[in-house]
Amino acid sequence: MTTLLSTAVVLALSLAWEEPFQEERQQYRDRAIVELRALVETVRRFRSSEAQARVQAKLADALWAVDEPLARQLFEEAFTATSRIEDDPKEGSHAVREQRYRLRQEIVRRAARHDPALARQLLARLSEERDLVDPLRPVSERARHRLVSALDLLRENPEQAIRMVSESLDEGISDVTLAFLGELRKRDVQQADRLFERALRSAVRRAPPNLNELLLLGSYLFTEGMRISFSTIAGRPAMNVTPGLFAREVGSPRLIRLYLDVVFNVIALAAFAPAHPLTPYESGLIAAAIRQLLPFYERHEPERALFLLGVLSQLAPRLPEPIRVQEETPLSESEQLTAALERARKETHPERRDRQYLQIAYALYTQEKYEAAREVAEKIGDPEARRKTISILETALWRDRIARGIEPPDVRSLRLDLVQESLLIVEWAMALLQKTRTDEAKLLLHGQIARVLAERREREFQWLALAGLLGAMRRADAEEALSLLAGLVRALDRLPRTPLPEAPRIEDEQTHVLYPISIGAYRIPFLIPLREEFRLEKVVEELARANFETTLGWMHQIQTEDVRASLIIAACRAVLG
Repeated sequence: MTTLLSTAVVLALSLAWEEPFQEERQQYRDRAIVELRALVETVRRFRSSEAQARVQAKLADALWAVDEPLARQLFEEAFTATSRIEDDPKEGSHAVREQRYRLRQEIVRRAARHDPALARQLLARLSEERDLVDPLRPVSERARHRLVSALDLLRENPEQAIRMVSESLDEGISDVTLAFLGELRKRDVQQADRLFERALRSAVRRAPPNLNELLLLGSYLFTEGMRISFSTIAGRPAMNVTPGLFAREVGSPRLIRLYLDVVFNVIALAAFAPAHPLTPYESGLIAAAIRQLLPFYERHEPERALFLLGVLSQLAPRLPEPIRVQEETPLSESEQLTAALERARKETHPERRDRQYLQIAYALYTQEKYEAAREVAEKIGDPEARRKTISILETALWRDRIARGIEPPDVRSLRLDLVQESLLIVEWAMALLQKTRTDEAKLLLHGQIARVLAERREREFQWLALAGLLGAMRRADAEEALSLLAGLVRALDRLPRTPLPEAPRIEDEQTHVLYPISIGAYRIPFLIPLREEFRLEKVVEELARANFETTLGWMHQIQTEDVRASLIIAACRAVLG
């Protein structure tokens, strides 16, 4: 009896404490809904159609659970706004087309999470016009948006996602199709294999079959992950599966044999029974396909390998440069590296030599061979390109060492830029927090935050560095992170009117920072991946969970209207759940 009485008392006390908490939480929810509704008309008055579309999509996403009819209307308005984005004479029509494409993709993805039927209605407004210039877009914009939505839906509704991809196959195979197949294989190998077979049949049914599509499909069988690139043959885009990318077989022997049979028949028909004389592009594409797949024919179907070598020799006189000149036997990766270094060493033209060293360093960087890449980068003669490349490689090296428990020296001595420095500080602080060395982590973060706030040169990147540092500080001490929000607000308002082209966009979800390294007119884009702490809206959302009123108050201080609206939405989303 005494035990029951004690339990009842404890329960009554806990409920008494729970009621004020629930009441406060409901007050925050009510305040968030009022804030979001107040933004509806504000966003409709934005002068920029791009900003209106982007923020309306976020607003619709946040309002869906509390006012679905209004959210649907906002999704439709956002999609309509993308059509009003006009060409910029300075950037050209291609840049504007890319801008519209990214915005529509974001709107459709957000809408599809709530109602796939709404996403389909939005997409039905788009034409089926194909982009014949960009090989990354071999299908219409509508089909590509549908594929991205399917990839998002795969975890929650795999059956519907698979159906969406199946419906897109008759229109074409894209890199997103292969990304979907790869994700599906992690969940269900048999379903992924069946979908691959359907894709293969669809590719062959097209008249004539597209070898670019077939080579893209081959990456499902012979590589782990999407590492396909594109090149040009006779001035037109072509799939480029360079030696070493087909690193190992991951498909079943049955599917590999089926695939090789299909490609063999397509090549034989194209080479010996063409409907018209082969153009240089067609000849080059057939030759490139044979060279890329020949090692697998030699392994699985050696009798057909001899036939394909014969086709290659007959095509040789018609091949455009540089397809005509190739090594007769494939080299190992170490042999390729040695040969490439030797070619660069013998190159007498300084710019061409630097370009070759940069290409080698980049290839090693993508393979995570950072020490070797750094040795090659030291050979680049152009001082600015050498400095920027080495700083990227130093960042990668020290990230790897921190992950292995090696603490770096004074990060400033590494001569990195603001984001690279802050990235290493965040990685180091997170490692210290895992070891419960909280005071050391906070001291480290405070020092770097002070340094970033004092920075006057790299303003384009200041807000991103602060977002990462505050995200890590939040994990160490949320109240201290909140007290530093004023600095982030100032950084967001101090952005230059004409930021650098490679500067990250505030409204995008930051997963990487782009570092284009140039040698003359030649440019290679290095990408540095970021931690989740560098996602600005995510940081604001997490801080709002700790203290909604304080975070919301600081977001209202931001002067730039679309940034202010986006971050108010992020703060409100935290309490709406």
